[in-house]
Amino acid sequence: MSNGNNRDDFWDLSEYKSTARPRAVESSRSFPSYRTSAVEISDSKSVAEKKLIDESETVITKFVPPHSGASFSKKHVILEYEPQNPLIKCVTVYSEREGDQIFVSDNLFIRERRALLDREVTFKEYVPFYSYAPRYSQLNKAQLNYYLWWRQNARNGIFKKTDESYVMLYAYELAATGEGEDKEAAVAMLCRLLCAFDGKELNIAYKIMIRDILVDFCLIHGLPSPIGQLQGLERQVLFGSFLPEFFTDLSQAREHCAPVISSMSLYDYKRSKCYNDSTADSFKCGVEGALASVMNNDEAFSSITSFTRGVYGSVSQERHPFNRMVNIVNKNIKIEIVYYSIDNIKSAITDIVRYSENKIREHLGIRSKINVLTVNPLARAAIDAFFENNMPPQRFVDRRRKDSRPQEEEVHEYDKLYEAPKAEISPERALMIERESWETTKKLTEAFAPELEEAISAIQEKTVQKEEPKPEAPMPAPQSSNPDSLYSQLCDNLGAIAGFVNLCKGSSLLEQRKFASLHSTTADELADKINESAVELFGDIILENNGEAYTIIEDYLFLFN
Repeated sequence: MSNGNNRDDFWDLSEYKSTARPRAVESSRSFPSYRTSAVEISDSKSVAEKKLIDESETVITKFVPPHSGASFSKKHVILEYEPQNPLIKCVTVYSEREGDQIFVSDNLFIRERRALLDREVTFKEYVPFYSYAPRYSQLNKAQLNYYLWWRQNARNGIFKKTDESYVMLYAYELAATGEGEDKEAAVAMLCRLLCAFDGKELNIAYKIMIRDILVDFCLIHGLPSPIGQLQGLERQVLFGSFLPEFFTDLSQAREHCAPVISSMSLYDYKRSKCYNDSTADSFKCGVEGALASVMNNDEAFSSITSFTRGVYGSVSQERHPFNRMVNIVNKNIKIEIVYYSIDNIKSAITDIVRYSENKIREHLGIRSKINVLTVNPLARAAIDAFFENNMPPQRFVDRRRKDSRPQEEEVHEYDKLYEAPKAEISPERALMIERESWETTKKLTEAFAPELEEAISAIQEKTVQKEEPKPEAPMPAPQSSNPDSLYSQLCDNLGAIAGFVNLCKGSSLLEQRKFASLHSTTADELADKINESAVELFGDIILENNGEAYTIIEDYLFLFN
């Protein structure tokens, strides 16, 4: 140590630092010097250890214990069936453990449900209640009594305004319907819960939850789609589910066409320019009747579904049923659905709807048509037969003419009394009628002559000055009927789109669409603008769709020669 004169030297440890270089540490563990050319996996631990000890081997054998995870486990099928819905190929309800059932019999919710299932109460006052995942155990005595009173009214078809949590608790109760209970009645009540409340009373999120419960319940019990009990339900609720193919049950489309049209047609016929209050019934009957005729025709129906099955094939998905219902369903229960996607046949249904609108326009006497790409020949024949028997085409009436008149006016019985009697033309009879009329005039003149003279003199005295007649306004010059003049006026009105008329003298629809795209519009809109201009000019349309492209009506071809 250093002397005590400098007290900071106490912290100087340099003299104690070793100046020797550190030696490399050699490991006492030795490794075999062989090279490994491959690795062999064995499920036998003893074999792996024996080969690893033998250094002469160039293959190392390692032991890997067998995997016991759920992905390697065997499916224990509880229910497997093929629904009548042609869009759903197969449904399998299974568990990852043998002996599992869908519902947990000793579950607290199931036991409480069983105890309260048939309990009835008298009138109870409303008590508020809120829970994201409602359970019986969360209710106090007043809330439980009100829930039982509200449920009692709901079973009788009276849905009193209440909290959403009460509604969801009843939905959970219905979803837990088990063996020996009426499952069809549970499905009917779930449907009534969806339809009984509007968006203000039951939030859209809760409706979606009840909808998914309904789908899962039907799938795990092999029940058909209750689409007939869900008429008028919001489109986003009905067809925004994880399996819209369930609600689009084409096997029930013969009786319930409206949901199929609203969910599968990419074209909304209610937005058609020909759809209004007076034609609404014709559109509804025509479109739904046409689709039903296709569904009732086995060959036409198969031609639509077989194309989808053969070209696109099926897809599958798995899900846990009632995934928002904790501790009600076994966690190991799964549903596997193999189905044909609804998206693959939307174009076919859309073309059926558009083709049906053209037939409806023919029935209403409307000349213009909308473009239809392709319609299956068997489906086209079924639709044509339906309209021929139920809504045949009528005589064309241009409803856009300013001077249009009804085709036939109603004739009343009393009108017939004023009609002249039918007789052959006879000069002798005409002279006789004239002679009789002059004799009648002479008798009347002689009888009322004094009164007539007095009346005429009185009028002459009161008249001071006779007004000069006003000059008549000159009649407007009639519009020129010269074809060249009409064509030039039409071109002036149309401007840049006038060239579309020339394309309607034999060009294809593709060429017409190209011209329309250059003007940032569609061929249908161009044809409408040209027809409107023609109606203003000389009172009639000049273009029509013949099913392949727009053409000039034969009556007005002389304008464009």
